[in-house]
Amino acid sequence: MKKLRHAVVGLLLVVVGLGGCTATNEAPVIISEYFALEHLSSKQEVLSKAKQALLRDGFQILSTDLEAGYISTSLKHWKLTPEQANCGATRGQDYLEGNHTKTEVAFNVVVDDKIVIVRSNIQGEYLPGEPAQDLTLHCVSRGVIEVEMVKKILL
Repeated sequence: MKKLRHAVVGLLLVVVGLGGCTATNEAPVIISEYFALEHLSSKQEVLSKAKQALLRDGFQILSTDLEAGYISTSLKHWKLTPEQANCGATRGQDYLEGNHTKTEVAFNVVVDDKIVIVRSNIQGEYLPGEPAQDLTLHCVSRGVIEVEMVKKILL
């Protein structure tokens, strides 16, 4: 009986010890931001300017519907900063501060007769060098990149 108790205690210590070695990913708790702004141009003019701005920045247009008023891009590699997005943290350090994080961004631009809306989709990966430690990060925008894109479209 004593040997069984020692074996159980030993097993628990191993399990608890291994649990402390795993990476902890504190997912962001903020809601993804988007940016909307009123425009004075026609819907078609704004969509044309949006398409040009996205292409100038190296985004590939994935789908577009000029009648419905939207443009969507495919993902593009873009090294984001903690001011631009929140991808979570580990042990109090923001994943975006280090050199082991890869981020990709896609944009959706929606235009009607009065308003242009820009929303981003951000995907992140933490790649510390050991494939077993790679993490998919849940990233959300802080709204900065959307504001920058609206400025490129309307100004």
